[in-house]
Amino acid sequence: MYDVIDIHEFLFDSSEVGPWEGEEELACENINRIYHYLYQVVDPSTDIDLFRDMLEAIWPYWQHQPGLLEVDEDLIQHFVTFLIDEFEVTPEE
Repeated sequence: MYDVIDIHEFLFDSSEVGPWEGEEELACENINRIYHYLYQVVDPSTDIDLFRDMLEAIWPYWQHQPGLLEVDEDLIQHFVTFLIDEFEVTPEE
């Protein structure tokens, strides 16, 4: 799966996240942390299309959420667990 989906096609740089009141770099860093965490914990046997759908669901959820600037490791873990549950995928332990 990891050889088929390149995480870099989903990652942002600060010029791509839109306006965040001067906090574009932080928004970029935090959204990318979420992508990396999902990539790290999802079961490698997950269907490729399902995994792509999960990745594609991240930005629309966070795009207009002011909380993106305040995410910490606990919130990232909680969100990714929620996302995995929503897509009914068993996370890798």
